[in-house]
Amino acid sequence: MDADHLLAEFGHSLGGRDPKTIAAYLTTLRDFARWISGYPGGDTFHMGLFTEANLQAYINHLKQRGKAVHTQTKALTALSRFCRWAVEEGRLRRNPVQRLERPQVIEMAPSELSSLQRLIIKNLVERCESSRLSAIFALGYWTGLRISEVAYLKLKDCDVNQRTGVIIIHDGKGGKTRTLDLHTQARRALYEYLNADPRASDGRDLVSVYLFTSQRSASLRRQNKPDNLSPRGIEHLWTRVKARAMRTEWEHIHTVTFHDLRHDWAHRARASGWPLEDIAVYMGHQTPDGIPAIRTTVRYTLPSRQQLKDRLQDLKG
Repeated sequence: MDADHLLAEFGHSLGGRDPKTIAAYLTTLRDFARWISGYPGGDTFHMGLFTEANLQAYINHLKQRGKAVHTQTKALTALSRFCRWAVEEGRLRRNPVQRLERPQVIEMAPSELSSLQRLIIKNLVERCESSRLSAIFALGYWTGLRISEVAYLKLKDCDVNQRTGVIIIHDGKGGKTRTLDLHTQARRALYEYLNADPRASDGRDLVSVYLFTSQRSASLRRQNKPDNLSPRGIEHLWTRVKARAMRTEWEHIHTVTFHDLRHDWAHRARASGWPLEDIAVYMGHQTPDGIPAIRTTVRYTLPSRQQLKDRLQDLKG
């Protein structure tokens, strides 16, 4: 079986994972296939190429090319996920990645937004004059939801009025469920969206069970497919928001992703005095038995290089 067919099978097996994650996995595997093709026996892609020696040599190759440690680690994650699938399918006896040592990296947090970035993004969202976009942005910025959690949020799990707002997140990452009280800004944006004219170009389809519906919702239902606005659709909306920026704005926000809003929420919560345990619970960083997964949360709240640089001036001699 050639590489394209094998990778297509693997991609299909990932099912409901974030499309960006699937694309990243496949990109790594195709790069591995191109690299190994230059070695004896590698011109034909087959499972026998997935050995500890070959995979370690590939990671060394990435290192020699000057790829960041994060890139090397992500490559190992993609290769490990593929090999685990191959083991489950009976195509490999064991996962060779398990014995490889992962590159060590000192975690830093580059995704905390500056006050200027926050101001520009808020202005861009406001200038769009879209209640749907404002609600989507508010759930990322003021609630720290994952893009998939926004996409699959259902109307029945939103209890929002002019005074209070509560949402329930089902089957988030790790299969956990959590109930979240909303910040005033998020509650207000959600209330205005839910009470907007459904006949508007970005109004929600009242027949749908989802909060944010696709513009092709009716067609998708006829095909027995979910009619929600997909994570990819939200990414597309986010790209369109940034595209409205003036040149002087663009240079500050063009690299900001929707997921960066979640990272920034964690930083702002930490700066507001939230303990790590509270941030972990609110963000859904919990073990299956409900214990806050502080180690995961710490990665979201680590100081940026600029923060550390600024604090150097506070050192006393």
